[in-house]
Amino acid sequence: MKPAKPDNAHRPLARHHDLPAILSHTGTRRVANDYTIQFESKVYQIASKDIRAGMRGGDVRVEKRRDGSIAVRFRDRYLPVCRCEPRPKQAKPKIAKTPRPVTAARKGSNWNKSLNLQKSVPLWKAAKSSGARPQELP
Repeated sequence: MKPAKPDNAHRPLARHHDLPAILSHTGTRRVANDYTIQFESKVYQIASKDIRAGMRGGDVRVEKRRDGSIAVRFRDRYLPVCRCEPRPKQAKPKIAKTPRPVTAARKGSNWNKSLNLQKSVPLWKAAKSSGARPQELP
């Protein structure tokens, strides 16, 4: 099958085209308070000289390149990162629980024991005797 137009539609790459970034798998990660991010179960540290305002708690774009390397971008700037060991999880101190004091069993409430719906006034009679008038329909 012949193309409709035989002209070559390919254009050369311009300076603003970043081919490794275009061909990478991307995702966003949240920067932790210690300026680390987690990506693929690994922890990466942002260099202290590259920390900017708004970065802590902000989102960065992580690009996994075809060669297996990663590039981290915050807003319009790429940041150098280095892999670091994850922080060891600190065991929470065990607090000895004091047992609750034993209390006597409570009796159930008696508020509805004397309520008998068979002996009560029908709803329509109660509404009529209240003096309320039905709303007039338009």
